[in-house]
Amino acid sequence: MNVFRKYKWGGVVFAGPAFLLYTYFIIISIGRSFYYSLNYWDAISPMRFKGLANYQALFSDPDFAIVMSNTFVGLVSALIIQVGMGLLLAYLIYRTVFGMRFYRALVYLPVVLAPAAISMMFTLFFNSDVGLFNSLLRAAGLGSLARNWLSDKNVVFYAVLTPMIYQFIGSYVILILAGMQSIPEEILESAYIDGAGAFRVFRSIVVPMLWDIILMCIIMITTGSFKAFEHSYIMTWGGPGVRSAFMGVFMYNTTFLEADFGGGSAIAMLILVSILLFTTLFRRIVARFDY
Repeated sequence: MNVFRKYKWGGVVFAGPAFLLYTYFIIISIGRSFYYSLNYWDAISPMRFKGLANYQALFSDPDFAIVMSNTFVGLVSALIIQVGMGLLLAYLIYRTVFGMRFYRALVYLPVVLAPAAISMMFTLFFNSDVGLFNSLLRAAGLGSLARNWLSDKNVVFYAVLTPMIYQFIGSYVILILAGMQSIPEEILESAYIDGAGAFRVFRSIVVPMLWDIILMCIIMITTGSFKAFEHSYIMTWGGPGVRSAFMGVFMYNTTFLEADFGGGSAIAMLILVSILLFTTLFRRIVARFDY
């Protein structure tokens, strides 16, 4: 009993500081953000209680509807492309006999670069006068398809979405590849002996055994999509208007450019609730396919 008490209090002593820090910086911060969202505050004058007026103003704001649409489209696109490409590239690297480490490092390289660097690179690529994409289109005789990619409201969202999806594919390749390498070799060898081809092994054995890894990738993509900021802000400042803005950019502009800390806090709370709802939804969907 003395030993139990000794280790019990030892755990409290070691976990206590981390728990206090987590409570202060996460739990209390969320509570304060919710309180701010119920007030009008410009960080200078005293707060004025508004109740749910900030939330009502958001849901009636046409710009907020565009931003939410951008966020959802970006989320679905990222899920399809990043998870799909992650599975495909990870399987190709997994089956590579020579140079696997080189290809693994190559596919992960964009992830270690700063989002600002990737954003500036694609800003140059999408430049309407000297950009790579328009130059390639003109060289191929498709000059009619050249666009002002970062100012045309019909295509600017997809121009901003491209580097966002491209940069982080490598993260999911590495995660899925690690999951593939943990699959017992005997299972795959048995399938090959029974006459299964590479695609059949991938579809019927590899993917079903990676559902936990895939769920983790989905959760990471979901949280990242709702917090997306750097690429949109650096490339276009979310413009023209809010055509290329995501929730993170809209929150920043509302809070600091419009000096509406109450409205910005309301957006932050909606981001939190959306992440929790979508994460729960995806967990339930993936659970149905978990073997």
